[in-house]
Amino acid sequence: MESQFILAGITIEITKFTHIISALQLEELDIVGDIILNPPAEKPYTTLRNRLSSQYADSEEQRLRDLISGMQLSDSKPSRLLLEIRCKAENRMTEELLKSLFLQRLTTYVQQILAISNDQLEKLAEMADGIMAATSHTLSIHEIDAENQGLKISMLMDISSRLSRLETRERSTSSGPKRRFRRRSASRNSGN
Repeated sequence: MESQFILAGITIEITKFTHIISALQLEELDIVGDIILNPPAEKPYTTLRNRLSSQYADSEEQRLRDLISGMQLSDSKPSRLLLEIRCKAENRMTEELLKSLFLQRLTTYVQQILAISNDQLEKLAEMADGIMAATSHTLSIHEIDAENQGLKISMLMDISSRLSRLETRERSTSSGPKRRFRRRSASRNSGN
């Protein structure tokens, strides 16, 4: 709108104010209704513009948060994730907000390590890359150990099951009619 005012040679605050009011939608009228009903004596256009800007600045930040909230670390490096967040933010976020959104997408372990650092965001991303690279080896060892543990448990359960079946079979044969087998004497066997 500012450029249109400049092209039209409109410099008077009240004239700008009335032009803006005529272009507002119902939703925007709700936001600035009090200013329209009781315009300030000095700088009514500036007051109106500031109110609208502040209302839409908050919603722009929320829109960016929503856009970035779907982004996850997945298999990429943290520095790559930061580049993607920066690309989507298009320089419309403060560095502090970018840092907060970036750190939220890292694992809790990495967040805890980086929390003590006051470095620039790019440096934090590099540190996160290093931490993730170092811990991925450790994590894969733990995953292998967990798989082995699962295999051991499975084998123990199988052995336990077999032992139970043997005990059941032993009980059933020992509780049935008892047969006595006699050994043949040595003289009987030798006489034949």
